Amino acid sequence: MAQELPEGTVTVLFTDVEGSTDLTIRLGDEAARDMLRACDELARQQVTRHRGQEVKHTGDGLMVAFTSARRAVACAVDIQRAIASRNRREPERAIRVRIGLNTGEVIREEEDLFGATVNAAKRITDHAGAGEILASESVKVILGAASTVELEDRGEAELKGFTQPVRLHRVAWEEETAGPAGLPLLERTPFVGRESELAKLRRLLDQAVAGQGGLVMIGGEAGVGKTRLAKELLLEARRRGVLTWTGHCYAMEGAPPYIPFV
Repeated sequence: MAQELPEGTVTVLFTDVEGSTDLTIRLGDEAARDMLRACDELARQQVTRHRGQEVKHTGDGLMVAFTSARRAVACAVDIQRAIASRNRREPERAIRVRIGLNTGEVIREEEDLFGATVNAAKRITDHAGAGEILASESVKVILGAASTVELEDRGEAELKGFTQPVRLHRVAWEEETAGPAGLPLLERTPFVGRESELAKLRRLLDQAVAGQGGLVMIGGEAGVGKTRLAKELLLEARRRGVLTWTGHCYAMEGAPPYIPFV
């Protein structure tokens, strides 16, 4: 039995494939539909993982509802990462997706959601560029001052059909790629900020090189740059001839303990 859609205060997420019409003209109906279906499936996997509820398919993407703004943002980041990973494997069939997020009150009717919150979320998506995630000011407010999600203020934007401009924020996310000798690295965009944290990690690396072991845990919301910070330290360690290992937990409930090391 399908889960009932939420109502009340909801975070609405839209995905939209940029240039889907051009894609159809260039590849033909069948090939284009295959690519779009593959893109939708990648998005649905992340929606399920982050406990969102698909409201409907919009033709060029999905409309999804979340009862948590934090999970909605994390889902958006993971959708972009999944699409980027697919594009690396199939560069000749690359797809670019834009995502918009908005939080507010919605009205539930049967199997759909309505209201100004939904309409604004769709308009916000229209303002996003390829591979970009844009969130409204209301999403930022719900996340709160303690949130570690990195948001870049994009200023106010006029949304079609709305009399008042809406302040938009770009959600930062980083793409993982395979580095030398199998070491997973991030795209080599400039490393900015978090210098104090990196300095602390380097001091701990010095201690490890000197023979003093230790354990460091880096925490924070999705998209804040935890992985990039850790990878910067790994690069530093490799440059100094230190052997490094990378392990990952499975993204599932009930995973055995210590599985990255096993």
